[in-house]
Amino acid sequence: MDDRLHDRPLIEPPSRGPYRTHLLQHRAFTARQCERIVALGKSMLVEEGSLETAEGSEMLDDAIRSSGTSWIPPTEESWWIYERLGRIVERANAHYEFDLTGFVEDLQFTVYDEVGSFYTWHQDGLDGTVAGRKLSIVIQLSDPADYEGGRLEFFDVASDLDDDEYDEFCEASGRQGTAIVFPSFEYHQVQALTAGLRYSLVAWISGPPFR
Repeated sequence: MDDRLHDRPLIEPPSRGPYRTHLLQHRAFTARQCERIVALGKSMLVEEGSLETAEGSEMLDDAIRSSGTSWIPPTEESWWIYERLGRIVERANAHYEFDLTGFVEDLQFTVYDEVGSFYTWHQDGLDGTVAGRKLSIVIQLSDPADYEGGRLEFFDVASDLDDDEYDEFCEASGRQGTAIVFPSFEYHQVQALTAGLRYSLVAWISGPPFR
């Protein structure tokens, strides 16, 4: 008898493919849901966006960031947003396979409402008081027809894509309701707003610090 008949076929483990600095999920939120989030964010106290220091305190530096923010805690009114974001993260983390625990911080509603509003190159986490941030999520809440500039960029987008590829990324990532998920250690920026008004929602998913 052929001994090969007694062998069991091997199943190759699923491949997550090459590392990607960011993942896009289109239609993560509908236009009407985006409007609900905007109304909720605007109902909170909107203040000038601050920066967190290594010691855990907050500071303002308009050479690094110029935007407004308010904070959306988990409540009966906002719980559906957290649930939707949780499902988005589950899908995205099938690629990254990070050790995650969940939402430790409130959601950040961000407003770019003045010409020149921006947020220069930065990381959301890696060390210090934000070392627990593992994945970041940005939800595009505004209709792209409502503003100009204010583009979200990553290093590889800015440096590696040709003009057509860059325009394609900007069109895809700027659609209303799109979720952009990325490791919190990835450098990214929001270019200066040149016209209109841009709203976004930012969330961070935490876990044990990277080792």
